[in-house]
Amino acid sequence: MSSGRAAAKTLLFAAFCLGSVACADERSGDESQEVSDLLRGDGSDFDEGASDVGDQAPVLALQAGDATAASLDTNGPHKVASYTQGFPRGKDHGPVTVYYPTDRTDPLPGVVMCPGYTAKQSSIAAWGPFFASHGIVLVTMDTVTTGDQVPQRARGLTQAIASLKLEGKRAGSPLNGKMSQDLYGLSGWSMGGGGTWIATTADATLKSAVTLAGHNLTGGGAGISRGSKVPTLMMNGADDTTLLGGMGQSSGAYDAIPATTPKLLYEMSGEGHFSWGTPRTNGNASGRYMMAWQKTYLEGDASFKPILLVKGPKAAAWKTNLTP
Repeated sequence: MSSGRAAAKTLLFAAFCLGSVACADERSGDESQEVSDLLRGDGSDFDEGASDVGDQAPVLALQAGDATAASLDTNGPHKVASYTQGFPRGKDHGPVTVYYPTDRTDPLPGVVMCPGYTAKQSSIAAWGPFFASHGIVLVTMDTVTTGDQVPQRARGLTQAIASLKLEGKRAGSPLNGKMSQDLYGLSGWSMGGGGTWIATTADATLKSAVTLAGHNLTGGGAGISRGSKVPTLMMNGADDTTLLGGMGQSSGAYDAIPATTPKLLYEMSGEGHFSWGTPRTNGNASGRYMMAWQKTYLEGDASFKPILLVKGPKAAAWKTNLTP
């Protein structure tokens, strides 16, 4: 792509974001308020209905008494704490918040999550207690500026995950002596999702990738996912039809990821670009599939994989190469 075309797309992206910022801020406020609710472990029923879409891997039915499925629709069993001081700051990311379980005794897995264009880490704060209560450290990061582009977000994610690994050895860190040696993953919303595609394609040692309304059109297109060996879940909304996260960006990324890499694309009816700041989207489906993916691929617990074989509620599109 020429520099002129890339610049034009970036400006168009900015126009969409700035035109939607009031809506985004309103939703972010609601989602930030949910953090205290998440710490209490409140949950709600989910919608089992889903539209029928073709070209699917086998779809299994969850049993009514499936405790693992129900457990992912609300907070997990672990107590949660967080900190913001002492974590090294990379040159391509801003301040972070580290959410962690205080009572898990085995080595802790960890994930870094990046927000979208014009957004701050407060927009994804509700994911922190959710992850930590399920036994996974989550680092939510700010970017250097809210206008950072996809490649810089990829570098920021890479730097933050390297720092998270070192938290297990840093004197004075609440995670000193507690972090896993190799169980790490990345996640991101919008341009943060684009950064996730780039960073995980470059680092095959990572165990999981999850993108939320991922954006790649101003960051190199679907090809940034080509060759990825990291199991990747992509969630996006059917109502997200613009340059922000629509126009087939997640579908293109799915197609670019090799067939030998576990992958799943879940497009939800009735959801748009600003639906992804909480695990409660679509009757808790966003949290259920996010955490089932992390348990299966980040932690290597195959008992959660059957959840990923169930077509999600209100699925406008569902593509996967997963098999029982």
